[in-house]
Amino acid sequence: MILAVLLVSCNRSAQGPSDDLQVSYDVTYAVADDDFCNPERGFYRQYTLWFRDGVLPSPVSVQSLRSDRLQNRTLTLSLFYLTDFMDGDISDAALDVIRQSLDAHREAGMKAILRFAYKDSYSEESAPWDAPVDVVLRHVAQLKPVFNEYEDVIYVLQAGFVGAWGEWYYTSHFNFDPQTDEDWQPRIRLIRALLDAVPESRQIALRTPLYKMKFFGTEKADSITAAVAYDGSDLSRIAGHNDCFISSSNDLGTFTSQTERELWKGDTQYCIMGGETCAAIAAYCDCPKAFRSLEDYHWSYLNSGYHAGVLSMWKTNGCFNEISRRLGYRLCLVGADFGDSFSAGKEFKVDLTLRNDGFASVMNEHPVEFVIAEKDAPSSRQIFTTGIDPRVWKAGGTYRISEDISLPSSICPGKEYNLYMNIPDASGNLRDNPAFSIRLANENVWEEATGYNLIGTFTAE
Repeated sequence: MILAVLLVSCNRSAQGPSDDLQVSYDVTYAVADDDFCNPERGFYRQYTLWFRDGVLPSPVSVQSLRSDRLQNRTLTLSLFYLTDFMDGDISDAALDVIRQSLDAHREAGMKAILRFAYKDSYSEESAPWDAPVDVVLRHVAQLKPVFNEYEDVIYVLQAGFVGAWGEWYYTSHFNFDPQTDEDWQPRIRLIRALLDAVPESRQIALRTPLYKMKFFGTEKADSITAAVAYDGSDLSRIAGHNDCFISSSNDLGTFTSQTERELWKGDTQYCIMGGETCAAIAAYCDCPKAFRSLEDYHWSYLNSGYHAGVLSMWKTNGCFNEISRRLGYRLCLVGADFGDSFSAGKEFKVDLTLRNDGFASVMNEHPVEFVIAEKDAPSSRQIFTTGIDPRVWKAGGTYRISEDISLPSSICPGKEYNLYMNIPDASGNLRDNPAFSIRLANENVWEEATGYNLIGTFTAE
C-alpha cells in the first residue's frame, strides 16, 4: 500500500476525554482557519411574516435564502405572526404560505428556527398580545401536519405563541405573573401540546430555564444527562433560547437564580441553545465575557442583525470572526493511522483522532459513513455505515474513531482510491444533498459536489 499524505501537520491539543490518545500519526491534518457554511449552526437571518389585516405575506424565497448561504449562513429565524387568526383557525392559504417558506428552505440548503406569535408590541393599544389558550392549542394542532411534513428542515421550534413576540412575558391569556400551580397550567398545557405536535427528533426551546423547571414540577434543576440525551423523552427535548444574552446581570430576567444558570450550563451539552443579544454594555458582553458565556452555555446560533451595538463591539475588538467560526460545532481532524494493506476483500483499519473546537456539539442526528471511490472514477463508490453518533463529540473534546472497513472485492491492484468521511443529514429527503452534510474544519478535505471529507488516498495492492 502506498499512502498519499494529504496535509501538513497541525498543532495537537488533547482535551476532555482523550488525554491518553496517541500523539503520533501516519497522517496529520492542517486545521482550516476560514469561516464556511455548515448545517444547523452559526449566525442566522430573521425572516418575519405577518398575517394581518387580511393580507397574505409572500413566502420566504429561495433566492433570498441562497443569498444567505453566500454569507455562510445556514439558519433562519422564521417568525410567523398569526394576528388574523386570534379568534379562530389558521386559514388554508396561510398554512400554504408557511409550507412554501419551508419548501424554499429545503431547496436552498437551509434550516429554520421556527417561532409563532400574534403581536410584535406590548403597548396597551396592541393588546390582546396573544390568543385565548384554546385557540392557541387549536393552532398547534393545525400546525402538527406541517411540523411532521417539514421535520427535515426544522432545526428547532421556539415555544412562542405566548405574549408579545412569542417571548412568554407580556401575555393577555397565559397569566402574566404566574404564582400557583394553577396559574402555570396554561403554559404547561402548551408545552405538552408542542411536544406532541413536533416530531420526536426535534427539540422545543423555552425562553427561560424556570419554564422547564415548572413544567417538570420541581424546584431543583432536572438536568439532562448522557443516559437520557437523545432518547426522545420530554426531558431530552426541552431546549432553551435567550433573547437578551449577556445584556445585564440576569439577562433582563432570563435568570432568577444560580440554580437556573447551572441547569442551562448542564443541559446545553445535549440540547440546543441560541438567541440574540439585546444591549451593548461592555461590562457584560465584551469579548472575554462573551467567549466565557458562549462556552458555558454551549451556544449554537445567534442573530446576525441584533443587537447591532454588540456585533459592532465584537468586530471592533477583533473577536467577531472567531465567534462566527465557533458557534455550534467545529469539527477538525487531528491525525490518522491506517491499516498496512489496502487490497480487495481485506479488512482495512481506520483510526482517526478528531477535535471539536466549537462552543457546542452537533445537536440533531447525523449518521457517520466512510466512502471509498476510485480517484479517477469518483462515481464508482462504496459506502460503509457506522454506529458513530457525532452528537457525543462535545465542545472542547478530542475523540478517537476506530473502524474496520471490509474492502470490496472489486478493488483493483495498482489503482488509486480515495477514502472519505461523510456526515450527511439523517433525513432521507436531505441525505444526498451536500448542502446539508457536515464539513470538517481542515484544509483540502472538503468536496463541495459530494459533501464528502477526504481523509486519505491509497494505492491498492
